[in-house]
Parts: sequence; C-alpha cells; structure tokens
Amino acid sequence: MKAVVELGGKQYLVEPGTIFLADKLPVEKGESYTTNSVLMLLDGDDVVLGKPYVEDAKVVFSVLDQTKRKKVIVQKFRAKKGFLKTRGHRQHATQVQVELIEGAGKRDERVIEKKKPKRKKKAEKGAKPEAEEESPDSSSES
Repeated sequence: MKAVVELGGKQYLVEPGTIFLADKLPVEKGESYTTNSVLMLLDGDDVVLGKPYVEDAKVVFSVLDQTKRKKVIVQKFRAKKGFLKTRGHRQHATQVQVELIEGAGKRDERVIEKKKPKRKKKAEKGAKPEAEEESPDSSSES
C-alpha cells in the first residue's frame, strides 16, 4: 500500500519502509510520529482520494535522526561599490522511516469518463465557406 502524505506543507509519496528527509518535526530521535493528513491511498488498482484528507487513514513514522540539510551559500554583490556579502544557511530536517500505513477510506463510486476533444472538420479544397444566414426572428434593429 502506498500513500501521499502532507508534512510541513509538502507532499510525499510513501510506502512502508521508505526513508526520507522531511522538514523538522517536533519529536525526538527514536520516537514515533503519527499523521492523519493523508491525501491519497493507493492499493494496487484501488485508489482512494481525500477531500482534502482521507477519512480514518493514518501513517506512522519512526524518527531516525534530527539533522540539517546541505548548506546553501547566498551572496550579495553590488557592482563597482566594493560590496560583497556571503552567508550560508542549513535548514533543519528530520529523517523518518514509514512504519505503517492504515486506511479505511471510503471509495468514491462515481465514474469519471474522459471526453475526447471534438475535431474540426477540414474544409474541402476549392469550396467556399458557407455564409451564415440570419433568420428574421433573431435580428432586431433599434
């Protein structure tokens, strides 16, 4: 089973055993973290979409480490002024592993049919386009 989960305003496609870096979560190393913000569940061909979240669905993570991401270097420069300022920034992150995906979401039974776009008929060569005739009922002069 796979799920699309929202953590820290970002969406992640996860399945049990997946390890990834998410924005800093308020839990300590070794603890578990549970979220109900499951946007979609995928189980084979069965897909359950939330509105915005799937009801009665949750994902349990175990926190492996609290760390920082790779350093980002920012430079400010003004031409011909002798101005150069360099700064670095490292964003805090949490390394998590997906332990369990539970979902008993209600499947939407509506069938969505894809409509094919209508093609315009090509005019034959040498044929003049037909002029639209105005009916006396539809024309009104003021």
